[in-house]
Amino acid sequence: MRFRLLPLVCCLLAAAANGYLLPPTRPTSTNLLTSSASFATRTSKYLRATPNSDEAEESSGEANEEIVVDRVTATTTDLEEKRASKREMLGFALPALGIYLANPLLSNIDNSFVGKTVGTEGLAALSPATICTDQMLYLFSFLSRATTGLVSRAYGSKQNDEEKKEAAATAASAPLTVSLVSGLLLSIFYALFTPRLLGALNVTPALRESAGAYVLIRGAIAWAALAQSVSLSIMMATRDAITPLKIVGLAAGVNVIGDFLLCVWPFRWGVSGAAAATSFSTLFSSFFMIKALRKKSIAPKIRLPTRKELLGLTEFTGPLLAITVTRLIGFVNMQRTAMTLGVKHLAAYQMSINLVIFFLLFAEPLSQLSQTQLPALVDAEDGQAVKANLKSVLTLGAFTALGVGGIAGLALGFGSPLFTSDLAVQALAKEAAPSVFITVATAIFAVTVDGAMLASRDFGFMLGQGTLTMLLQLFLLKSAWCSSISAIFTTFTIRLGSYAISSVARAAFGYGKLGKVIKKGDLMRGATVNGLSKSKTRPVEA
Repeated sequence: MRFRLLPLVCCLLAAAANGYLLPPTRPTSTNLLTSSASFATRTSKYLRATPNSDEAEESSGEANEEIVVDRVTATTTDLEEKRASKREMLGFALPALGIYLANPLLSNIDNSFVGKTVGTEGLAALSPATICTDQMLYLFSFLSRATTGLVSRAYGSKQNDEEKKEAAATAASAPLTVSLVSGLLLSIFYALFTPRLLGALNVTPALRESAGAYVLIRGAIAWAALAQSVSLSIMMATRDAITPLKIVGLAAGVNVIGDFLLCVWPFRWGVSGAAAATSFSTLFSSFFMIKALRKKSIAPKIRLPTRKELLGLTEFTGPLLAITVTRLIGFVNMQRTAMTLGVKHLAAYQMSINLVIFFLLFAEPLSQLSQTQLPALVDAEDGQAVKANLKSVLTLGAFTALGVGGIAGLALGFGSPLFTSDLAVQALAKEAAPSVFITVATAIFAVTVDGAMLASRDFGFMLGQGTLTMLLQLFLLKSAWCSSISAIFTTFTIRLGSYAISSVARAAFGYGKLGKVIKKGDLMRGATVNGLSKSKTRPVEA
């Protein structure tokens, strides 16, 4: 009975509760003006020289050479000013990393509390339960991604702070309203159809009671979870990663305290206690996110979106929803394949996938860097700045992939005793550690690339590639070869790796909006360099 009352308690608590990253530097005209003045001065001096003397010809060549050097120096300085420095990127990425790591870190803490207080069956019950909650919420991640794109473009299009804030609040109104409505509908869906949902997933009858309680409690506050996600994207799009980091960090502390109180002492509610602690921390962080938006004067109004706003939102949400569905299908089928291997394999898979998701999110700040910086540069067709920015982000992504992938493998290989006392489950987790290393490394680089693709709105290619790789993964998951946790993760690695390689190749060969902008910038730069080279051999005429 107490489990059935928990969703109501969460809702009553909610009712009662009632620039950091600098924008990409644009080219300044100072150096070009200086170079032009220098050019005019030298030219006038040269024209006063006697053109027929050998001395004049020599000084003419030196003058032209100096002009070329000045022009090249001015152009190089301009390009350097356009590049977002790696220090600025890290200044945004490190706080953002803390934000994105909070939720999966809490999921792992939930796993630890449940695994230690309930045992292997409780840990196994979390696997289908998180499919119905976390993966279902992931289905709506297109709203937060659309919010980032809409708000960053609106925010970057204005000049002074007041206009920026007003534009950001207006652009975010439609996504926030849609997220609240979608969340309420999702909460109703959970209340009515949770048993059928677990039946459709073929959850073992012994696990259904615990899994169902978890889904009902988490589902009751789905509206708050979606609103929190959109609010977070609003602040990130306005280049503020510090404020949401403070709120998410505080909410994480509340969650850990709740896990202890509801799972260890004084209550021992197991899976339901972990769900209640997570739900309360979500309500807590949502309340303070909205409060922070109001304090910064960028809180959106909850109102019916206009037709124009809906069209602008649909431009993002339609393709992003389809892309998200293809990715979600892959995750769900990975988990369903793990269910066929037995309870112990399922418990080991649950530990492994949570660690993969946790470490995978180390790439999310790099994806956000592209999503907040590249849109304005792509729209302006600033190919050299786009290329420099992309090169910096991908370099950071490659090094991050290797380092974090190694840590993930070691964490699973040596940290499994923190989640379970079952030696058989620990052995299965250690066996999967090498494949987890490769999966996490590949995933981090793929997510970094994905941010650039989202920023350029190359949705057609993303959907087509996502569909093909999804079908490939489904084929591999259904094959007789896929009979272990390592094999399941290998299908994920193949899927993400092929997507990343094809996306980078598309941009490198000048295809897609991103590739065309870069190619155009290279052509313009080549034409400039060729023009300067020719001017070096041609004397200035009187």
